[in-house]
Amino acid sequence: MEFKNILCPIDDTELTDKVLDAAEYLGKLTDAKIILLNVVEKWYRSEPLVTDSEEWTAIHEGWLKEGRQLLAERAMKLKEKGIKHIETILEDGDAAYEIIATANQKRADLIIMATHRYSPVGKLFIGSVTDKVTKKSPCPVLWLFENK
Repeated sequence: MEFKNILCPIDDTELTDKVLDAAEYLGKLTDAKIILLNVVEKWYRSEPLVTDSEEWTAIHEGWLKEGRQLLAERAMKLKEKGIKHIETILEDGDAAYEIIATANQKRADLIIMATHRYSPVGKLFIGSVTDKVTKKSPCPVLWLFENK
């Protein structure tokens, strides 16, 4: 299978390194564009508490700044490793929704994402972004697990 656009949702956890390693490998193998996506979900999840205050605006801007910085740092690492085609996207909202929307918009051929190994009962109560994305994805999803 040939990949042209590989979508990599990333965050500031150690699991992101696994995602980037896989993206680097496949990107070099297929010359695919690596699309790094960071979703600022904190704002979305805090919505019932959010006001129009300057304090909340400053908090939100801080989260967006952290997201932009994360994307810039990770894109630079991929460039240093020889990846030629990189795009970064910062979104605000529900992670699963934004990942699926970006996959559709960018015509992703593959999504590479890290996941925690939630138990079946844990999924019922917590919900899993990976599970939601896998069920609605327009393309294959490669799951990478944390080592336990």
